[in-house]
Amino acid sequence: MQALSNHIKIDSPPAWLPAELRGKGKIVHTFRFTKGERHVFRKRKKIKPSEWAEKHRVLTMSTLPGLWRNDVTTYLAGIMDASFHPAVQTVVICKTPQTGGTESILNCIGYAIDRDPGPVLFVFPDRLTAKENAQERIIPMIESSPRLRSYMTGYDDDAASLRIKLKHMPIYLAWASSPARLGNKPIRYVIEDETDKYLLRASRKEASPEALAAKRTITYRWNKKIWKISTPTIESGPIWQALTVEAQVIFDYWVKCSLCGELQLMRFSKETFKWPGDERDPGRIESNDLAWYECECCRGRWNDTLRNRAVRAGQWRSRLTDEQIKAGEKSMGLFEYLDKYWPKTIGFHLPSWLSYFVSLSEIAAAFLKGQKSLEAFKDFRNGYEALPWRHIITSPTEEKILKARCDVKPQTVPDDAIILTFGADVQKHGFWFAVRAWASVMTSWLIHYGFVATWEDIENILYNTAYPITGSDRSMRIMRACVDTGGGSKYENTTMTEETYFWLIKNRGRGGVALWGTKGASNPLPCMLRLGEGLTSTPNGKKLPGGLRIISVDTQKAKDQFHYRLGLAAEGLPGGAYLHSETGADYAAQINAEVKEIDPKGREIWTNPHGRPNHLLDADLLSCACAEMEFPGGGIRLIAEAMKRRENEQAQAPKIQDHDDLPNETWLSSGKFNRPRWFKRR
Repeated sequence: MQALSNHIKIDSPPAWLPAELRGKGKIVHTFRFTKGERHVFRKRKKIKPSEWAEKHRVLTMSTLPGLWRNDVTTYLAGIMDASFHPAVQTVVICKTPQTGGTESILNCIGYAIDRDPGPVLFVFPDRLTAKENAQERIIPMIESSPRLRSYMTGYDDDAASLRIKLKHMPIYLAWASSPARLGNKPIRYVIEDETDKYLLRASRKEASPEALAAKRTITYRWNKKIWKISTPTIESGPIWQALTVEAQVIFDYWVKCSLCGELQLMRFSKETFKWPGDERDPGRIESNDLAWYECECCRGRWNDTLRNRAVRAGQWRSRLTDEQIKAGEKSMGLFEYLDKYWPKTIGFHLPSWLSYFVSLSEIAAAFLKGQKSLEAFKDFRNGYEALPWRHIITSPTEEKILKARCDVKPQTVPDDAIILTFGADVQKHGFWFAVRAWASVMTSWLIHYGFVATWEDIENILYNTAYPITGSDRSMRIMRACVDTGGGSKYENTTMTEETYFWLIKNRGRGGVALWGTKGASNPLPCMLRLGEGLTSTPNGKKLPGGLRIISVDTQKAKDQFHYRLGLAAEGLPGGAYLHSETGADYAAQINAEVKEIDPKGREIWTNPHGRPNHLLDADLLSCACAEMEFPGGGIRLIAEAMKRRENEQAQAPKIQDHDDLPNETWLSSGKFNRPRWFKRR
């Protein structure tokens, strides 16, 4: 039997041919394939996932709506194509927001729906996020594409928010806190989105959400695909562990300078990211697009347009280990490496400066904000560098603490300072206190600390003490003060809290000092400080004339920030919390009383395991709290106003050329940092 087009020629009568048709000579039967049969039998041309996305992925919720364009985020094409390499089973993407990592994996799922179907499981941190992603991203992706829409059944129930049923495959949605949603289903494609947020939601009685999801792929042993996507948090977080421990190779994206044609790996450093040396305001840098990137090869300046052009001409290359570098091995291209070594687990690192949607000035502004706030610096490291936060303190030592000493003499104000703040920890038989001087870039100096016995002694420091300013005949008084309101019983019918309340009411508004009572917050706060509601009476019912408002302090955040600033001071950097030259072991011992540990819930918290005195730590924290942004009236705004007054005074005074006075925040853009005159490491 021979088939010709849609005709079949039978050379000899087969046994199944009816007897009445035998011997009739040549028999010709014409037939025609149905549309469905032609669709099934048609051999489709092979196409890469990145090419498929440009033909069939339609963006709706995007600043660039319409068909997907690989030239906008060129680096994502490599991730999509590598995901469907026959060797690859797990893809780890350590990214920052606005880099398009999640959208690239949605493209991969769209490609799988059309070209290589199988059950899909999306895992999100919580139920609400899962529902929102289904309604706002996954279902719209399918409905907006004519190719993908053809696979929908047309039944409303099949497009539910937690399960999408297509004609040939299901898509399930699950969340970290529900082991039931993660089990009992054979899955071929698993997408673990924002894995570092699973720690906050996962059940402590079950295996990790990642492990539960991975078990669903056992049936598809040879052709499963798992994507792990997240912004990093800490080094022990799931995404960083997956990238650095599980991945057999890490790929970095190298860009190509359009000025000199050299390939290079973009890095954030003082040699590459720059802006005008006299500009210190992050807001102005970002709004006026003042930052640029300097090519490491030709020193050419890249604005955002040249950066985008360099990214479009770039390529993924394998990251070399220290051993490979010593052995003289060379980095390899993405598919060159995959075809040679056939790794099962691969990783990609995506910092923000590769993204078309993130400007160089936004990155520079985020860095400058991080010099003034620990939380802002964490955000810069996680959300812009795509690196984990490494400032995890286990046990500070007295030696490390005293490295923050400088040449400032005790009870003397540095000439760079513009305000003084005060903090006091109230005890039953006296008060521990600390006085700090502050400069315009949040650099501070401990100039006075100790113990006094009475409220009168506290009032003498606040209202009768003026500290001399170095190199002048002027002096400076305290402008802001925080006093702790905690404490137990003092007399039979009076607590230290009540005594402190009435002292605050008696002295508020006195001598031009902004005086506030504080207490430690029992639960984490969104910010470091929060102004409480007005109190009209004490806990024992005693009336408070005129009422009183207390500031709650998140002591965990405050201690993180304080030790971070001590570390900056030890290196002589701007934003540091410096100590005066005669700061002794008595101060360091109290700062050193607390260590950072992991509690049973996996949280990092400050504790005092040996019950050692830590009153100077509390006092210094309150002195620092006076300059925080959330402080009533704004600590940063207070510093800005004081800086304006100082600049006006300097403008009226004779100008003296001083090349040693390099502004503290220009070190990054100038490529050098001259330590201030008052700094001398001890």
